[in-house]
Amino acid sequence: MVRSFCKSGEYTYVLSQSTIVSEDFGAAAVYGISIIGKRQTIHIEDVSDDFRSVRHLFNLIVADQLYPEHLHDVVEDFLSGVYPKVIPLKAGCEHPYTA
Repeated sequence: MVRSFCKSGEYTYVLSQSTIVSEDFGAAAVYGISIIGKRQTIHIEDVSDDFRSVRHLFNLIVADQLYPEHLHDVVEDFLSGVYPKVIPLKAGCEHPYTA
């Protein structure tokens, strides 16, 4: 598994690569995102097999210092293409998605 770490504020953000094996498609690289905090760690192992998309999302998450508890919702919205108007930030303010 390959990982990139980024420390921002009180959280460590991790962009990871792992391999999944499917009977239908064989082996494929997938990319995941984790947020590690003192009280909570959230990890989504297989956000997508599209590195550029996951890296873009990861950069938004790091820049906005996303709380771990919001990771699942933000990833779900990002993948569905139905972006909410704001990403909930660590500081409690709101910030529009930027493409």
